[in-house]
Amino acid sequence: MKKVWVGLLLGSLLLAGCATSPKSSASKTSQKATSTKVAAKQAASQKNTASSDSSSPAEATLWNTGKEAALSTFMAAWQREMGQTYVGTYDDKVPDHLGFRFPNALLNGNLAGRIKWGSQSVDLKWSKDGEDRSEFQVVAVATGGKAEAQYPNTYFFCLHHRRPVVFVTQTTNGDELIIHDTQNSALQAGFAKIITGSRPTTLTDSSLNVNMSRDAKANQWPQGYQGTWYYYNKYDHKINSMTQNDTDGLKLSYVAAEGQKWIHIMGAEQTAGAWFDNNAYPSAAAANQMRDWQYGDESKTSPAADSLD
Repeated sequence: MKKVWVGLLLGSLLLAGCATSPKSSASKTSQKATSTKVAAKQAASQKNTASSDSSSPAEATLWNTGKEAALSTFMAAWQREMGQTYVGTYDDKVPDHLGFRFPNALLNGNLAGRIKWGSQSVDLKWSKDGEDRSEFQVVAVATGGKAEAQYPNTYFFCLHHRRPVVFVTQTTNGDELIIHDTQNSALQAGFAKIITGSRPTTLTDSSLNVNMSRDAKANQWPQGYQGTWYYYNKYDHKINSMTQNDTDGLKLSYVAAEGQKWIHIMGAEQTAGAWFDNNAYPSAAAANQMRDWQYGDESKTSPAADSLD
């Protein structure tokens, strides 16, 4: 028997830390960009006083050789931790994503009109210094992954409205390159620190779901899921919202189904109902941006009702 439940997939909630709206996909994970008009004396002072572990050489432009070297160092450590290998432009290499060689594929127009970010077509521009004022300025690209992987991961280190964000693609066809904000919080935060000088706080699966089992058992609405959430309704083609901060009239449980953990929500006296299986986001703009996106760890069908009974 089917029951009402809210399936807020853990993967989608990482966007609370990494992306919000098309105007600022990284507003939750990035800091204010360095001014382009820093006086020479100020820049020299910052460079001399910067701590050795800041990973963000303070120079006048948003992107420069110092930050490129910092990204090279960061990626060498990050890929070791991930057990993966990447070829990056930051090492003067030429990443090759299924025939698209970077940065030339962005410079020669081969990808013009063929890149989609969620539901939005975007124009990624290659930039040497992050100062050309384009909406999406790509300052570095890395391609690779695990040795046994059939298709590569390609990361675009980008300045979106001058704010750092890392996009990723695994596109396997030659028609469109589909990108989305990487859910790897360490990668997002590491790049943001290189650009801004400080590491942002990100909401990971662990932080969002701390004490989840305890809260559900106590019939308390988990703190990480409080507030207003927005989702795209494929039936009325509108962005709808839901606000939840307490469990008045509700009964919660925390269950496993299809390899994921779910908040199972029913009315206190409910015995039957309907399914809700959308991805929800902390802003209406993000919900619209990602309305057609399905995450890699999602089932291609709704979880079976029997597994949650």
